[in-house]
Amino acid sequence: MAIRRILRIDDAEDRKILKMQCRPVKLPDRNLKQLVADMFETMHAANGVGLAAPQVGIPIQLCIIEIPAEYEERPDGSLVEVAPAEPYVLINPRIVKMSGEEVMRDEGCLSLPGWYGMVPRQTWVTVEFQDLSGKHHRLRRADGLLGWAIQHEVDHLNGILFTERIRDLSTLRDITKEREPQPAEAQG
Repeated sequence: MAIRRILRIDDAEDRKILKMQCRPVKLPDRNLKQLVADMFETMHAANGVGLAAPQVGIPIQLCIIEIPAEYEERPDGSLVEVAPAEPYVLINPRIVKMSGEEVMRDEGCLSLPGWYGMVPRQTWVTVEFQDLSGKHHRLRRADGLLGWAIQHEVDHLNGILFTERIRDLSTLRDITKEREPQPAEAQG
């Protein structure tokens, strides 16, 4: 496995690739397993929830998502996993149905680290896709973080960046600046 460079929205050359309409994947493809493994390693290293192939410079219809594990704190302070992480590999995904109801959510992207803005998304989506073996799947009414991530990653495959979905650009902000400590003299 290898950590790959994530292309950036704010780099002119990278942006050209990120704005491309991705080509469908022809399955089976024995090189895909390694790419998927690299993408998961890259996403984990960047603390992400999803990553699309064009973000690592490959304009094909492939994206990965991993819903983080859920933990509960016990009375003794220890943490216990109550739900394991859920990894998804979506090849040639197509959103075939949407809720018709929007919700606004603070959204970021590994291609613009540290920046977040309010993005409208459907409350749920149904997506059809293939797995690594070429088998067809349908994920019905994916909602919450999974539904949100599917919409974000499928946008990447269509050359749409999350910044283009933001209706009020004043909500786009660099949270790394919000977290920086103030100089000693300014900390009243």
